[in-house]
Amino acid sequence: MSVEQRAAGVDGATCPASLVELLTVVSRRVARGVTAALAEDGASLDSYRVMRALAAGPGRSMSELGTVLCLPPPTATRLVDGLVDAALAHRLPDPADGRRVRVHLSPRGRLRLDRLEALVAAHESALAAELGAGRVSALVRALTDLV
Repeated sequence: MSVEQRAAGVDGATCPASLVELLTVVSRRVARGVTAALAEDGASLDSYRVMRALAAGPGRSMSELGTVLCLPPPTATRLVDGLVDAALAHRLPDPADGRRVRVHLSPRGRLRLDRLEALVAAHESALAAELGAGRVSALVRALTDLV
């Protein structure tokens, strides 16, 4: 039994595990591993997630980023400011509404994201090897259905 299972009381004898408890333990375990992998390139998990969201579309407003990533507005702003300062992203006026600003991934940001994606893919491959590819695929399908 893992340390996380013992800490969460997931041993079957004391208290049956709840969905919330299990998801929290797994989420934190995966986040720790990915955070360590991204730290090799000097990135954080949240900045990586922002870069992925920016790469997925033709620019995003700050409110869209916050909603898509489940981040509070001050956190989203801080992360975008860091990406802009590092020339990984830039802000442009929204063509449909000049009062709004849209954030775009820069070409330099795209290159950085490619490196980070490789680190995350390697981590996910290691997880699949540890847990079994079938179990990981089933988990991804189940979580996708929940989202």
